[in-house]
Amino acid sequence: MKPALELAGITKDFPGTRALDGVNLSVRPGEVVALLGENGAGKSTLMKILSGVWPGGSFEGHIRVDGEVVSFADTRDAHAAGIAMIHQELSVFPELSVAEHLELDQLPNWVDWTGLLARMEAFLSKIDFGLRADARVGDLSIGGRQLVEIARALYRNAKILVFDEPTSALTDPEVVKLDSVIEKLRAEGRAIIYITHRMDEVFRLADRIVVLRDGKNAGECARGPREKVEPEIIRWMVGRSIEDIYPPRNKTVGDELLRVEKLSLTHRTGKFRVRDLSFSLRAGEVLGLAGLLGAGRSETFESLFGALHPTGPKGREFSVEGSAWIKGRRRLPETPRDAIDVRMAYVSEDRKGTGLVLGESIRSNMALAALGSGRAGIASGTSMFRFVDGNRELDRSQHWARELKLKAAHLDQSVGELSGGNQQKVVLAKWLLTEPEILFLDEPTRGIDVGAKMEIYHWIQRLASQGMGIVVASSEMPELLGICHRIIVLREGSASAELDAEHATQEDIMKAASL
Repeated sequence: MKPALELAGITKDFPGTRALDGVNLSVRPGEVVALLGENGAGKSTLMKILSGVWPGGSFEGHIRVDGEVVSFADTRDAHAAGIAMIHQELSVFPELSVAEHLELDQLPNWVDWTGLLARMEAFLSKIDFGLRADARVGDLSIGGRQLVEIARALYRNAKILVFDEPTSALTDPEVVKLDSVIEKLRAEGRAIIYITHRMDEVFRLADRIVVLRDGKNAGECARGPREKVEPEIIRWMVGRSIEDIYPPRNKTVGDELLRVEKLSLTHRTGKFRVRDLSFSLRAGEVLGLAGLLGAGRSETFESLFGALHPTGPKGREFSVEGSAWIKGRRRLPETPRDAIDVRMAYVSEDRKGTGLVLGESIRSNMALAALGSGRAGIASGTSMFRFVDGNRELDRSQHWARELKLKAAHLDQSVGELSGGNQQKVVLAKWLLTEPEILFLDEPTRGIDVGAKMEIYHWIQRLASQGMGIVVASSEMPELLGICHRIIVLREGSASAELDAEHATQEDIMKAASL
């Protein structure tokens, strides 16, 4: 079958850097091609060329659509050729209706709203996404907004769709819905390029896998048995074997750092989010929290870290009960400042929403958590007036940037300009500057590439070997099995099982999480 799209010999130079070097990629009608590679491998640059962001003449090589060579002056040309990008960061207007979004590029000054809604209802009924034409986009979930973007592409009659990390902010039911939409698009003969860091999605959806590394084609294969294909994919991506992903577990486990007894978190409606949860954590131990969406993993961290204090933004909605002993002293932190003072740190799941100030510099983000406590010697004075030692702040920030191998132009660079993996390193550095003894990590590798994941796994074991107690909540079961000593499985807020990670299986976790 003739390819719907061919990218041949694509080469793109920036001052002092060759971002792409003779890259080839093709996709046939009705085929899903997974495009993989670490951050910086060239995926984004290649897609900007395909979508017309980088116009013809700014790169070498050829783009063919249905066998014909095409050249795009801008993104409108790419749209006209039937190419649509579904971005990770959705470009929607919350105040507009679904119908207005679908015909956004063609809306006249005067709109026949009755006719518009009728046309859009007929179209939406045909594609069967479960969207209403008159629904306000701002009232939809992230998954619903993503379906609007896909529907808009189909309304433009896009033949080639590019999905860029489409599930990064979706709930489990929304992921299932997206999977069904992609299967529908495949059956209609649309050509799909699917960019992701998640291997389970690759082996669930892709027909073929293309890997880039350092701006070049590193490997390509058809989807096959995961146990055979995945090690080869990872070797193409990072130049190392899968055995190197998870470092040896820390063997030196010491005294108890944290003991939690009968922790409960109750919503004002009376519904338990966490119920009678008890566990312990020892120095040098990595403890895992597993469970399905809504099992109570993040809520456990928020309860223990004082993030649900009555005066806080969520505090009026919840009440926390139970006891905690920190190094033998009974104390359940009431505020995040209390938690920091007893040497706790919490890397939250939403690094962009709650972990970072995206418009601020790397340096200032790293210093945020340590300022109020005066930890790491970067601030001094009373609790009311804190004075920042700029030289000390810079020194400590530079130290952790080197240790974590942060890839950035300089520490005054805006953190919003960094890749997901490097943003996660800044969040980790921010909390390590507080010199914690207990570290809570909530989905620490979500949305980052395999290479950055490996670095974080090695750092988890390194911190554990230095005596830190670490609790990791993750929806990736291989991750928990690879880095943890023990795994507590949560179901509806309660512990349903405790497993020895070295001998447990994914089936053991799923059984405890769902039965």
